Amino acid sequence: MLRFVKPGFGTILPEDARAHEEWVAELTAHDYVMESWHCDLSSGIFRLGKIGQRVHALEHGVCGLLDIIRAYADNHRKIVLSILEEATSSASSFCYCTQSSKGPLYCIGTSSINAADASGRMQGVFAFSNAAS
Repeated sequence: MLRFVKPGFGTILPEDARAHEEWVAELTAHDYVMESWHCDLSSGIFRLGKIGQRVHALEHGVCGLLDIIRAYADNHRKIVLSILEEATSSASSFCYCTQSSKGPLYCIGTSSINAADASGRMQGVFAFSNAAS
């Protein structure tokens, strides 16, 4: 298990590239498989890769937030929802860890908000143990 975040825990910070890079470096050092994802905040549509799609038990790589968190441990869903909702309100760096049916799942991301038209984007990586991928 990684030091920076345990299952059922997450954190959100003001946009901080350094924190994001440190979290990703720790996952890389522990030999996790990483796959990128992004979300258009104006539509709420997430786009996941093949591993993310499989781990989240989705038929397609395009989905909504509730489709994603449905795959998480019941007692972690509220935490993840809170972190992602907060990330949509201001530019942020965030991470969380939860348990999926395939094992621990880490998410590290950033959000950028365009205040002029209330559009924005969240993007990041999901990290999976080699067993989950």
